[in-house]
Amino acid sequence: MTVQLIRQHYRKTRQALSSDELNQNALLLKHRIDSYLGRIRAQKIAAYLSVQGEISLNPWIAGNQKHKIYLPKLYEVTTTKLRFAALSEKTVWTHNRFKILEPDCGWGETLEANQLDIILMPLVAFDSSGNRLGMGGGYYDRSLAFRRSRTHWLKPRLVGVAHSCQQHPQLPQQAWDIPLDCIITENEIIYPAG
Repeated sequence: MTVQLIRQHYRKTRQALSSDELNQNALLLKHRIDSYLGRIRAQKIAAYLSVQGEISLNPWIAGNQKHKIYLPKLYEVTTTKLRFAALSEKTVWTHNRFKILEPDCGWGETLEANQLDIILMPLVAFDSSGNRLGMGGGYYDRSLAFRRSRTHWLKPRLVGVAHSCQQHPQLPQQAWDIPLDCIITENEIIYPAG
């Protein structure tokens, strides 16, 4: 199965989930994330706003009182990498070119990926080895490329977040892929072997 067919299959799979399933999975995910974060030290955590059937972080974001949350921001005029803007009650919103809601802020108000402790990453499919298949734009891969050249890194931890139905037996790997440190679904926390 090609990467394109895998991507199409799992996008359809997650979009076929009912509203009740999406809501239930988001609530279960909140507890899994809280459990995971209870075991590690982290203050600055990147999250995302879900689109197209992605598992929602909204219950976790709404209940968070301990961590500073950042959301991805595109600045395609100056870079094809993501930067991350702090979320607050004063956040002003805009839509990027993909029609995804994001903070409307200046470059100086954002952080680079290596300044974060954890990045909760959306994905289309994952496998138990920590491989992630994204939407195909490569924004996270380019933003995290520094992880490929570092033998010892401290941050950020890369946490894939998905519905359990998005697990694929074994995803094909590309040279630019950055493996996940763990995957959190509504059912479990998966730590890749190795």
